[in-house]
Amino acid sequence: PMETVDGLGMLKVDFLGLRTLTHMRKACDLIEQWHGERLNLFNIPYERTPDDPEQDAKVQRLYELLASGETTGVFQVEGAGMRRTLQELRPSQFQHIVAVLALYRPGPMEQIPSYIRRLHGEEEVEYRDPALAEILSDTYGICVYQEQIMQAAMQLAGYEASEADSLRKAIAKKKEKALQEHRTKFIEGAKTHSQVSERDAALIFDDWEEFARYGFNKSHAADYGVIAVQT
Repeated sequence: PMETVDGLGMLKVDFLGLRTLTHMRKACDLIEQWHGERLNLFNIPYERTPDDPEQDAKVQRLYELLASGETTGVFQVEGAGMRRTLQELRPSQFQHIVAVLALYRPGPMEQIPSYIRRLHGEEEVEYRDPALAEILSDTYGICVYQEQIMQAAMQLAGYEASEADSLRKAIAKKKEKALQEHRTKFIEGAKTHSQVSERDAALIFDDWEEFARYGFNKSHAADYGVIAVQT
């Protein structure tokens, strides 16, 4: 069991077998056969490149396709709810896809409307504390990734990296006893380390517990995002 392996100090790894990768390989073979262009998982462009107009135009068409919601068969974004979200989101760059893949989970999903409004300048970006601006600016003031919780704990409450990872685990696994211990530790640490008020520190921790019903880590969402846009 996962908990036993973790308790022994061993590494647990999940390997996913994706039929999508087979479809992509076959598609790349056909593209080479019919168009003479060899594509693979490492050279399909998905980042905007203003200094290369031709490639940038290709990538722009990619995001226009995703924004249209016509994504049946595209990894992670083919469900009806996600297709509607993409139409409202109107993504224009890779980080938008990474964020929506992390947000479209039980818990963070409630933040999607606010994320979309803030992305398009229809809602003011707010932070529980000014110190969070540096950590949450890329996601418009909304906690989207587990790594953001770890950064905030270290920056606001003086956590060591290992302690921040312990907090991440407690939140992700909903360990009640550990959560209460970290709540006390975080609030006291934020008050002394960053002069955050007790009220604001408690509200920040409340946000994290709500987020934790299914919080993604950014590296996971980014890997999924790469495959989604390449598909």
